[in-house]
Amino acid sequence: MIERKAGQAKSRFEQIETLGYKIGYVLDGAGNFQRENALRTICSYSHCTVAFSLKELDVLCSFLKEYFL
Repeated sequence: MIERKAGQAKSRFEQIETLGYKIGYVLDGAGNFQRENALRTICSYSHCTVAFSLKELDVLCSFLKEYFL
């Protein structure tokens, strides 16, 4: 699944940006962290990428506040 998302990341990012929106990902699961190339691609085409932890979700919340306020 992470590989499929990585394959779609660039086109999604371009479409989202054209519309003036932002895209972010919350990554979870030990298996995902072993797929370095896919993760690197997703991070390259994301405005905010975080892991699923309280500290990282705080980063996402800050990003969202900045975007919406």
